Amino acid sequence: MIKKILLSILSIYAVGMSYAQDISYAAATIPAALKEGAHVIKRFEDIKFTVKDIDAVSYSVHQVITVLDDEGRSALLFREYTDKQRSIDDIEIKVYDALGKQTNKYKKKDLTKFAPQDGLIVDGMYHYLDINTTSYPVTVEFKYEIDISGTLHYPSYHIQGSEEAVESSSYTAIVPSELDLRFMEQKISLKPSINSEAKNKVYKWEVKNLPAFKDEEGTVGATFYYPSIILAPNKFRHFNTYGEMTSWKAFGQWGYDLLKGLEELPAERKAYFTTLVKDAKTEREKIALIYNYLQKNFRYVSIQLGIGGVKPFPAQFTDEKKYGDCKGLSLYMLAALKSVGIKSYCAFINSKYDQEAVSADFPCDRFDHVILCVPQQKDSVWLECTSSTSEFAILGSFTENRNALLLTENGGVLVPTPTSKASNNVMLTSTVINLNDDGSGTTNTKLDSKGDYKEWMNSMVTAKKDDQKKIIIRGLGFKQPDEFSVMQKEGTLAIDLKIEQIPQFSAGNKMFLNPRINSIWRIVLPKSENRKQDYYFDSPFIKTDSTVYILPGSYVAESIPPPSQLKCEYGSFTTNYTYLKEKNQLVSFARLELSQNRIPSDKYADVKKFFDRVISEDTQKMVIKKN
Repeated sequence: MIKKILLSILSIYAVGMSYAQDISYAAATIPAALKEGAHVIKRFEDIKFTVKDIDAVSYSVHQVITVLDDEGRSALLFREYTDKQRSIDDIEIKVYDALGKQTNKYKKKDLTKFAPQDGLIVDGMYHYLDINTTSYPVTVEFKYEIDISGTLHYPSYHIQGSEEAVESSSYTAIVPSELDLRFMEQKISLKPSINSEAKNKVYKWEVKNLPAFKDEEGTVGATFYYPSIILAPNKFRHFNTYGEMTSWKAFGQWGYDLLKGLEELPAERKAYFTTLVKDAKTEREKIALIYNYLQKNFRYVSIQLGIGGVKPFPAQFTDEKKYGDCKGLSLYMLAALKSVGIKSYCAFINSKYDQEAVSADFPCDRFDHVILCVPQQKDSVWLECTSSTSEFAILGSFTENRNALLLTENGGVLVPTPTSKASNNVMLTSTVINLNDDGSGTTNTKLDSKGDYKEWMNSMVTAKKDDQKKIIIRGLGFKQPDEFSVMQKEGTLAIDLKIEQIPQFSAGNKMFLNPRINSIWRIVLPKSENRKQDYYFDSPFIKTDSTVYILPGSYVAESIPPPSQLKCEYGSFTTNYTYLKEKNQLVSFARLELSQNRIPSDKYADVKKFFDRVISEDTQKMVIKKN
C-alpha cells in the first residue's frame, strides 16, 4: 500500500516536472526567428471554454508572455471585467526575470478594483493590475478562470496581435452536442480538430511559431483585422431571456421582443408630438421636427445595468429623465414617431469609422451601438439619436457603410446603411487678408461646415483659449497669430487673426505669399511600399478654400502660379489664381475632394502620390513687388 502511494506521488511529481519543462520562462530559449519584428512573444497559451448548459459557461486561461522591450509593455497590463453575470474565481499572476527566475507573485486580492468612469451608469467592476518592471525582457504568467451565467457572447480565440509572435497557443471549446456552436475564421486559415466526449463536442484550434506582423498605419479596427476564430452560439440565454442565433432573422426577433411594451408614452406626451408636427406637410418634415426636439432636449449617457447592455429603459423613463443611452434614445425616438403614426425600427450596428460590416453569412453579436431606421418608399431615413449636433438623416462615418440588423415584428433583417458621401462632410473656408507694407496684417476667415467637420467646429467653439490656438495652428494650418478671436454665428465659424509677418519670406522689394493663409491639406500619408492592408480616412470629404489678399497700395502682383488639376481614382484637386488689377487684390481658390474613405491596399500607392502632390502644390508662391 505504501509502495503504491509513493509511486502515485512520484507519478504526479513527474507529470508536474514534465508540464513545467514544457513552459520555459527564460528569454534566451525564444527562437531567434520569433523575435524579428516582435515586442511581445506569446510563449504558451492554453484556453479552455466550456459550455455547461445554455446559461452557464466557464473560461479558463493559462498564458505565459515575454515582453522584450518597453514598446510591448501593454502586455503587462491585466484587466478583466466582472458583473452580476460574470465572476472570477481566482487570479494568479507570476513575474519572471530574463533568466526565468520568479521575482513577484500576485493574487486576486492584490489587484485594484474600479468601476468604469466617464459618466457611465454600470453595475460592474474592473480588476486591474499594471505590472511594473525596471528591465527587459520580462516574462509574466497569467492563470485565471471566469464563470459566466449567460451565453449571448462566446469568447473569441484572439490568436495574435500586432508586433506579437506566437510560440505555442491552443483554444479548446467544449459544448453540449445538442447546443453545438458555430465558428468563423478571421484573417487566418485554421481548422479545428473535432471530437466527441460523452454528450459533448470538443473543438480544438492550435498554432505554433507564428512570426510577428505589424499594423500598417491607418488600417482597420483591430477587432476585425487580427487573426481570430469567432465563436457564436446557436441558442443562448441572456439574463431571463432565451433566443436563437442560427439566423439574423431569429436573432433580430429576440432583439425585437426585448422592446415590446417599452415604446408607449403617456397620452399627454403623444398629444404634444401631434401638436408639434401639425403644420408639417410631409412625413419627412415630421420626422425632422421630432428629431430636432430630441437633439435639443435630451442628452446621452451610457447605461449598463443588468440586461441594460441590450435592453433599454422604457420610453416613459427616458422622457421623464431627459437622458438615455443609444438604445434608450433610439427607442424614445421610435415611440415619439409612433405617436404621430410613423413606423420605425431600432437597429443593432457596430460603430467607428474604421470598422468592417458584420458578415451576412455568420449571425453573431458583434454590435456595440443602436440607431434608428424610418423606412420610406425611396430612401429610408437613418437617425443617430445620441448626438445633439448630427445633421438630420445623416449618420456619418461612425455607422455608415455597415450592415445594420433591423429589429422588426417579423424578426431581424440585415440591411446596409447608407454609403458615405463626400458631399455630407464639407468644409468651406473663405478668408480676406489685409496686408500692410511691412508684411504684417489682419485676416478674417469664415468657415461653413457639414457632417464630421461641423462636429469638429462645434467642439472648437467650446474649447479653451489655448486649445483654440492649437487647433488654429496645428489643425487648420494657420500661421502663428499674435492675437486671435473665435466666434460662431448662425452656424458659421469666424476666426480673426492678427499676424506680424504674413509673407512666407521677403527679398528686396518683393514679398512671396502662400496661396492660402491656412493649409487645405497637410497630412503626409504613410509610406506605400508593400502595403497589404486597406487604408482608412476618417470620412470622404469636400474642402474648398477661397483666399483674397488685399494688397497695400504700394505693391502690385508680379507673378501668380498657373491653375492646376490633379486626379486619382478616389480624389481630385483643382486650383486657380487671379490678380484683380482694378482692386489690387490677389485671389486664390482651391477645391479638394475625396470620394470614399476606405482605400483598397492595391490602390493606396496612387492615393498616397495624389496627396503628396496636393501638399507640394500648396507650396506654390504668389509674388508681389513694390512699385
